[in-house]
Amino acid sequence: MNSRGSAARRDLVVLAYGYAASPRDAVSRVVEDLATELRSRGRRVTVIGIPPTRIVAAGGNAADKIRRLRSELRFLLSSVVFVLRRHREMHAFISVDVPSGLPFVGALARRMSRGRVRDIAWVMDLYRLTIQGGGHLDTVRARLELAALRSSAKIITIGECMSALLSDLTAKPVSVIPLWHRDMEVAVAPASNSPLRLLYSGSAREIHPLLPLVQAVGGRDDVELQISGSGSEVERIRAYLANHPQRNVQVGGFVEEQNLASAYARADVHVVSLSENATGTCVPSKVYAAMASGRGVLYLGSTSGQAARDVLNAGAGIVVETDAMTSMSAAITQLASNRARVVAYGAQARRFFDDERALAVGGARWADELVASAAIVTQSAAVS
Repeated sequence: MNSRGSAARRDLVVLAYGYAASPRDAVSRVVEDLATELRSRGRRVTVIGIPPTRIVAAGGNAADKIRRLRSELRFLLSSVVFVLRRHREMHAFISVDVPSGLPFVGALARRMSRGRVRDIAWVMDLYRLTIQGGGHLDTVRARLELAALRSSAKIITIGECMSALLSDLTAKPVSVIPLWHRDMEVAVAPASNSPLRLLYSGSAREIHPLLPLVQAVGGRDDVELQISGSGSEVERIRAYLANHPQRNVQVGGFVEEQNLASAYARADVHVVSLSENATGTCVPSKVYAAMASGRGVLYLGSTSGQAARDVLNAGAGIVVETDAMTSMSAAITQLASNRARVVAYGAQARRFFDDERALAVGGARWADELVASAAIVTQSAAVS
């Protein structure tokens, strides 16, 4: 189709996320899922991000951080060029989290189209906006991100507590479209006469405390804990185990994508952790991975977080504070001694997933949002 025909359609949905091409990035998978789901519903979707060869991993030394910043600035510039060239064929521009300032590009698309393009800031992580005790650059970045969010026509996030916090920070209404997960095969639970198998899979930073759990399960004959992933908390556990070996605690690297289903199936219960002081800044997708695989959840964190609420509302597991070792030990004993309850948690988790957190459900909610945004633009045009 020629460019004039494409422009006449004005139906292009743009999903902009800096790390959309990063294979281990959880947000990139969510973006890819949404693009695929919207396309299956007849939408024309383009995903833009930093080219794979220019992606610089987080962390590293000062030179690495400068390279990462440069790659993000190049992406912001290329996004502006994209909007300048193709705003006439756009229906919506959805900016996702990073780089800082990306919602300004969506606002540019709206202004160039005289309000026809609907710009939406899709927020999945508030950590950068709420970090305490950061340096001058952290403060500047947080102010830039807040200004960019305030420039957006609409803000959507993935949890009710995140919505409340975002609304306070931006002084704007914030809508919620809950997070989802890809479907997974549900395998038969392991034999009940074997030790209870707990699994933590994924990255673990300082906001994902796991050491108290390691200490709570250490030396028990009725439970085994497998931690598969990387991050500062994983390294802290490795250091602890080097001095305090535990025969029933194993630490390994990331599980490859093609092996995730079998790894999840070997576990009886999945562990999810989010520090209480990070509640409301994100929604751990690990909860919905567990639910998709038909497994219950031992959630370490506050009961007020969206994922913890979902676990409790679904009857899909137990929520315990991250540092409450006595309650943690009691919860583990309850799980290990009542396998029928563990199986029930898994069944109820999968039921909740099918009804509320499956990709098709999330895709339908986003499709409805895009229809509603088109109606708002039409009404605005009629009034003007």
